[in-house]
Amino acid sequence: MKTIIEISQLSKVYDTGHQALKEIGLDIVQGEILALLGPNGAGKTTLISTICGLVSPSSGSVTVDGHDIISGYRETRSLIGLVPQELTLGAFDTVWNTVQFSRGLFGKKPNPAYIEQLLKDLSLFDKKDTELRALSGGMKRRVLIAKALSHEPRILFLDEPMSGLDPIGRKMVKDLLVDLRDQGTTIFFNTHILADVESICDRISIINYGHIIVE
Repeated sequence: MKTIIEISQLSKVYDTGHQALKEIGLDIVQGEILALLGPNGAGKTTLISTICGLVSPSSGSVTVDGHDIISGYRETRSLIGLVPQELTLGAFDTVWNTVQFSRGLFGKKPNPAYIEQLLKDLSLFDKKDTELRALSGGMKRRVLIAKALSHEPRILFLDEPMSGLDPIGRKMVKDLLVDLRDQGTTIFFNTHILADVESICDRISIINYGHIIVE
């Protein structure tokens, strides 16, 4: 199977002197669900943020579908959807406008039918005209997932995607991730919920102290 993300000798040292990543080597295969496990502070979020271009690596390289994440930033970012750990949403915009605006940021033409189906898949369509401030934490998490998928990315990164979701919401998101994987989307997420890993993942990597220790 095709390797869509290649990570080689990737290290990250912050200005404080803390080394968050230590010569990480990892290949991610197209169309798989890969979970990243590890304790708090192990380097999970730093690894995701680096691949997605939000954190600059200190050394090493990452390519996404053959494009370097630094010299080919525009190409790699257009391929990636990112669901952050924090609920980074505005307050007064509506669900529909938020997701549609996110699609436009990537230069995609409006596609109301796609946005409608996406919101239905996440049980958000009945809230499409609701302001974000009126949503529960679990619904806001699902809006973040909808935003990440708005431009139809080939790769989806999720940082603790099940945080704040009730059991029904967790099942809904897991079903969506499996459907996306079956359609060829590559999915990479970190989590502490082992039951989610066992139920949907094809492969796991365990990180600790900035090292991949088990794959």
